[in-house]
Amino acid sequence: MDAARTARRLPGRGLALPLALVLAALWAVRHMVSDWRLAADADVGPAGDIAVYIGAIDALDRGEALYEFTLDGGRYGFTYPPFAAIVLRPLTWLDPRTTGLLWLTLCIAVAVALVGLVVSSRPWPVAVAARLAVLGLAVGAFLGSAQVQSDLVTGQVNLVLAALVVLDIGRYVPDRARGALVGLAAAVKLTPMVAWGWFAVTRQWRALATSVATFAVCGVLAAVVMPSETRTFWTQAVFETERVGDVELRFNSSVMGVLARSGVDGTARTVLWLAVGGVVVLAAYWHAQRARRAGDHVAAAVLIGCAAVVATPVAWPHHQIWLPLAGIVLATREQWLPRVAGLLVVGFAYLHTPVIRWSDAHGAGWLLDNVDAAMLLGVCLAGLAPGRPAAQAGAETSRATTSIGSS
Repeated sequence: MDAARTARRLPGRGLALPLALVLAALWAVRHMVSDWRLAADADVGPAGDIAVYIGAIDALDRGEALYEFTLDGGRYGFTYPPFAAIVLRPLTWLDPRTTGLLWLTLCIAVAVALVGLVVSSRPWPVAVAARLAVLGLAVGAFLGSAQVQSDLVTGQVNLVLAALVVLDIGRYVPDRARGALVGLAAAVKLTPMVAWGWFAVTRQWRALATSVATFAVCGVLAAVVMPSETRTFWTQAVFETERVGDVELRFNSSVMGVLARSGVDGTARTVLWLAVGGVVVLAAYWHAQRARRAGDHVAAAVLIGCAAVVATPVAWPHHQIWLPLAGIVLATREQWLPRVAGLLVVGFAYLHTPVIRWSDAHGAGWLLDNVDAAMLLGVCLAGLAPGRPAAQAGAETSRATTSIGSS
């Protein structure tokens, strides 16, 4: 009781939390606005990957082949399954500039919601006001990361697909529908199929069947609407990894990218990619299962997302939005060591651009080009430090609350 009276007498103590809430909110809003301006100034819509989506679908409407389109005669064209062209068709309904700005606004909203899903699932902090302050800080850090900004500037679809995966594996959908959103995401972009392996090895047969069935229905629909494009994709385009860029280019943070930049090529690179990538993915599956058993389904979803990044042949910065999410999960753990690790991950993602510029100027480019990959590998191999099972944590919180009340 004396301690409580002393705390009330401390000057400014009652203002600390409201001030933290205001500063966190301003931090979050600042990055929402700055990210919107950044992408808008980059001419998102007429430029970026979203311009490829729009141009390819317009070309298809003109009777041209979907997978032969390239933007402005360049080398990059439409790389997603044909079903994606159906889903993305609304992007062609307005002029590219308006579409780009609307898509940008939607993606920022999705990014905020995605962080909200992650933070709301954390066991720490317990107090609502403190949780709101952490949410504001996390939103600002996530939007300020190079990975998210790359996604917004290019008009990519990764934030939306990540939200589908988190909603599904994170158990925000009814159990009977689990797997459907992963199947839908995989029908738009193949990388979420990594979750199928996790469903299988952990014997989540219903989720696996639902996911595969959803994917198949989307594929059949695309085959009915676009039979020629479907045949081209599954017999040709899906094997042409160079369509999305050279694997040895910097910032490709997959296992394949690290091996390519290390000088490994040919059959040796393929074998090592399959071997190392397989071990990393299996480790991520194991840690995701630990998180699932502890009741931390969102951490499981983030681990599966990180596994998809390292397993794919090409993973550019806009594919790596799972890295700052993993950092947020770690930074909101109750133990100090995961918190420190999480803050380091989030801090590097946030400071990525100036750090890379410094490394280029001081000849440390190769090392720091691979830090993102090292962090993603570390998340998959070490996990996200799942806490106590939800029931145990809830019981201990209840006992602590009762103890405080009785005192």
